[in-house]
Amino acid sequence: MKKLKTLVIGKEKIDVYFDNFEYFQPNIHKCGDCSIRCVCAAEDMNWFDVFDGLAASARKGQWAMGVRENIDEYLTSLGYEWHAITPKKGEHRPTVAGFARMHPNGKYVMYVAGHVVGGKNGKYMDIWDSGNKSLYGYWIKKR
Repeated sequence: MKKLKTLVIGKEKIDVYFDNFEYFQPNIHKCGDCSIRCVCAAEDMNWFDVFDGLAASARKGQWAMGVRENIDEYLTSLGYEWHAITPKKGEHRPTVAGFARMHPNGKYVMYVAGHVVGGKNGKYMDIWDSGNKSLYGYWIKKR
């Protein structure tokens, strides 16, 4: 992979490989909050509102906040629909960057191994460029 540029955010350097990546961090701390960040990115919601929504959903379902079942429950309540990606033999899974590029309109949350990434209108937003990660599924906004 060829690096396009390096972003400098405070003291941190972030290598960027895909032109449809956008640095996005709604929290003042860099922490394991991708389940919150991805919804903030896709929905233009603030971090506290998404935290409260995911926490309420987690409490109701007795899940940890960042597990896929809880994210699914919360995104469904916001009008998203889940789509699993099951490639046929010999096919490759789409990547985060490729999926976002194929969806120039709309809002979506992409599920990769151990991580979720928010996207909308052809861009994906995160605190690191996850564009080369393979999708296992995605939620797309229906209403």
